[in-house]
Order: sequence, then C-alpha cells, then structure tokens
Amino acid sequence: MNRTRSRAQRSATRQRGHTSRAKQQHPPSRQAPSWGLIATGLIAVLAVALGGWWFSRSSTTDDLVLYRFQTDDIHSLAFDLADPDTIFFGHHGGISVSNDAGSTWRDGTLRGIDVMQQVIGLADSPRHYVAGHDGFSVSIDGGQTWNPQTSNLPSMDLHTFSGSPADPNRLYAIPAGLGLFTSIDGGATWSAATLPKGADTQPIAMAVAPNDPNTVYLARNGEVNVSQDAGKTWQEQPGPGGIIIALTVAPDAHETLYAGTNLGLFRRETDGQWTHLPIEPDGFVAAVAVSPARPDRVAIVDQRGNVYRSDNRGADWISN
Repeated sequence: MNRTRSRAQRSATRQRGHTSRAKQQHPPSRQAPSWGLIATGLIAVLAVALGGWWFSRSSTTDDLVLYRFQTDDIHSLAFDLADPDTIFFGHHGGISVSNDAGSTWRDGTLRGIDVMQQVIGLADSPRHYVAGHDGFSVSIDGGQTWNPQTSNLPSMDLHTFSGSPADPNRLYAIPAGLGLFTSIDGGATWSAATLPKGADTQPIAMAVAPNDPNTVYLARNGEVNVSQDAGKTWQEQPGPGGIIIALTVAPDAHETLYAGTNLGLFRRETDGQWTHLPIEPDGFVAAVAVSPARPDRVAIVDQRGNVYRSDNRGADWISN
C-alpha cells in the first residue's frame, strides 16, 4: 500500500474524528454548560499534545495500518457478537462494515445518519442501536434495516451512549450537557440517573460491562469513575494518564478496560494497573473495540482514520 506522509499534511486542514463534535454542537439549554467551548478546549489540548506527532512515527507503525478511512470524522467501533471478523465502524455518514477483521470495508445499510456510538445486543435478541447528533436508531435484523427510536429523552443530541449485550434493553445515554439517563425497555422510556461530581461539565466516554449491565464506566479527561448500581452511586478510580477519548470493557473480565487517549492505547488489568500498549497511532486513538467472540482481538481507529488490529490483547499488532 502506498502511504506517504503528505496525507498527514493534507489532513491538517481538516478536523476529523471527535474534532467534528465541536463544529456540530447544538446550542445548550439554559441549564446546560457550553459544550462547544468544552469540546474546543479539549481539541486545543490535544493539538498541543500532538504537535509534530506524525513526524516521529516509524515506518514500522505504518506497516501495521490495515486500512485508512476517508470519512470526515471518526466516531465508533463495534464487533459483531458472534463473528470476530465482522466489525462496524460509525461515522457522520452512517456505518461501514468489515467482514475480514478490518482489512477491507464496505458501506452498510445505514447511511446519512450520525453514528457516534453503537450498542449490539445478544444473538437471541439481535438489536443494534446507534446514536449521535440528533439521531437514535435501532435494527432488529442484524443491521439489514433500521428504524428511528422514539423516546422521552430531553434531547436527541447523544454524544455519549452505551449498553451491555447481557441485557439489550438496558441502555445509558447522556444528552449533551443534560445529565445521565437510563432505559430498561430498549430506549423507549428513560429515567434520570446520577453522574459523578463534575462530570456534567466535561466531555465523557462511557462503557458498560458486557457481562453486567449495571456496571458502568465513565471517563472524563484522565479520570475513570465506576458505578455498580446502574448509575446511582460512583467511585473514582485511577486513569491511565492523558485525555481519554474512547473506552471499552473486555468481554471476559469487567475490571479490564481499554482506553484510547491522546498518548496512545492503554489496557487496565484486573489488579487496577494500566499498561501502555505497543502501538503508535497517528494522533489520538478515536475508537476502540474488543470482540466478544474472541476477547484477545482488539481493533482501534486513530485520529487520521487508520485501522489497527491485535489478536493477543494488544501485545502485538497485525501487519498489512
């Protein structure tokens, strides 16, 4: 594959991945903080932290790029529950699908919809939820067809959205600046839950344990908070360092986390210690996912749209 560094220079004129959130913010309500200013501040911090990053990247890292997306933004990744070779990539124009573990991609059936987050239910309840800017849709046939999901949420600007395959009807959402809400009926009705102190004033990454729908993790900047009672109470835990952009929970151990940050990809072990994994993304890690059918398989997409995959929990990365 021909990958020249002029790609990075050209991409400098574009705001990709999570940076598009700042441009797309909706005016907050009187009770909500200024999420546009917050996101802009986060982007400024990332820009400083990442200044000149691509000039130090090695050719070895470029050899690990399986694919490079040309989308205007990078939002979310999700593995199929049963097939570790099938991955769904969410962006501002819908969903793309890979059936060969990230090497090639095609357009999915959902198009023209912002897919900032995804939740996929159990095989015996094949629900696939997607949420983003003014969009909340669900498929009940494995992603072949999609329908908007009506709800009583106070806003449909859903930057932060998650759920657990263990209970495909239990969902969590944070409408921009309006607090945490939870649903037990697949998103039709929602009730307010509690955010950790200060979490309503900062951008947040959220993940739910695949084997326990009541265990919820929230990350803001470099901090991690966990609730084991569906968002009623929270405990603060150490973060990996750096600003957390993306977060997911290992399907075989809900104490094991993967965090995509401006400093790279980190894995938290069951003893609470964080390990900096040996991959040099081009910019920050914008999306991360772990296969439920094969928990040693990890995929990420970086700020520039590069796809990487590991088949041994991030210890080594597959070359193209």
